[in-house]
Amino acid sequence: MSARTARALGAALAALLLAAGAAPETRLEQYQRLRREAAAAAQASDLVGAGDALNQALMLYPDVPGSYIRLARVQAATGELDSALHNVAIYAGMGLLLDIEREPALKALTALPGYAEVAAVFADNARPVGQVREIAAIAGDPTFIGEGLAHDGQGWLLGVVSGRTIVRLTPTGTAPFLTADAETGAIFGMAVDSRRGVLWAAEAWGEGVPGGSGATRTGLLKVSLKDGRILARFILPDDGRKHQFGDVVVAKTGAVYATDAVGGGLWRLKAGGPALEQLVAPGQMASPQGMFLCPGEKAMLVADYSTGLHRIDLASGASAPLEGLMAGLAGTDSLLAAPAFDFGLRGPRPLAAIVTQNGVSPQRVMLLQINPGCSEVERTMVLAANLPGLDDISLAGVNGKEVVFVAHARWDARGADGGLTTPTPAPIRIFGMTLPPAMF
Repeated sequence: MSARTARALGAALAALLLAAGAAPETRLEQYQRLRREAAAAAQASDLVGAGDALNQALMLYPDVPGSYIRLARVQAATGELDSALHNVAIYAGMGLLLDIEREPALKALTALPGYAEVAAVFADNARPVGQVREIAAIAGDPTFIGEGLAHDGQGWLLGVVSGRTIVRLTPTGTAPFLTADAETGAIFGMAVDSRRGVLWAAEAWGEGVPGGSGATRTGLLKVSLKDGRILARFILPDDGRKHQFGDVVVAKTGAVYATDAVGGGLWRLKAGGPALEQLVAPGQMASPQGMFLCPGEKAMLVADYSTGLHRIDLASGASAPLEGLMAGLAGTDSLLAAPAFDFGLRGPRPLAAIVTQNGVSPQRVMLLQINPGCSEVERTMVLAANLPGLDDISLAGVNGKEVVFVAHARWDARGADGGLTTPTPAPIRIFGMTLPPAMF
């Protein structure tokens, strides 16, 4: 089903709600309601109702891999085995893994004539992909979690979550970079503004952040690239809701954008501006993560962890899911431009983006070809997956044709309360790779 069909359905549902005198739902709110209705229907053994709700949810956001498996389970339970296998095949076509023979609800699909073809796709999805090199293995402070990466022209900087610092990667490990103050919190995504000699970092602290306690706060940290001094801090005012900035991107104008992974909004600090302003309110994206500024910087792509990639109009704040391939891009953490990659195609030049995904199996790093209009995913290529040590991915950075990413961040050593589950977690591992000369 196409994204155009999804938009048409969303408009029809909104029109019905308005006609009934109710406040219109956003696309995300419709999707979340349908997911709840599907779960409630399944709990009540109303499998037909569950299937209908899941089908409608998929029409709204067709790039959510788990929705195809949920729908396949319902279809298998109602005897629609061919339809169930079709949805499993879509999931497999996204490059993901699933052991159907260990799935009681789907095991009947193994007897169908088309199962062998789908099983072969899953087997191919499980093969190791990519040639990576280890940039660093950080085994020091066991509380450290590796998160954001940025290249400042001299080398790679790593943002540390519970360690409340930024370090420079060296051939022998790390060296201090950030001159922290008493207010310094956990550091998440980072972006370099080389024109102005500044590093911008997403900062958060308080209860719910690993190592944090007390009142929660989040904002942007402005740091001197020259000596690591904190130049300014822009805190998001307390509105009684939960917020946590997760990623940052800088425009050519000097404007800084930050995604609120917990609150669901998108925020902007204009160049020289005194305070953060909300660009996209909650209700359009569930958990926005990495960002990619489109040419001309009048729009950007944002990865919503729950629903996939969105295009944001920076003048109006309007949001729409990307069209094109169903690539299974829900579960994306890092999204960033790779301007040095040349697709070698005639005509208007496509855009290249790097994504890291830790919300799918296998966790992976991918190269995306985006159309010049910045509205459609045209092709994808897996750069790294199913490799030893690539099991707890967080964010990535790009420097020319070099891609560096946190392959093992140590998030897996934290429990639901944010505390360490082991006193000796495995080292943080940073991997690097060179972009291929061509996509295929």
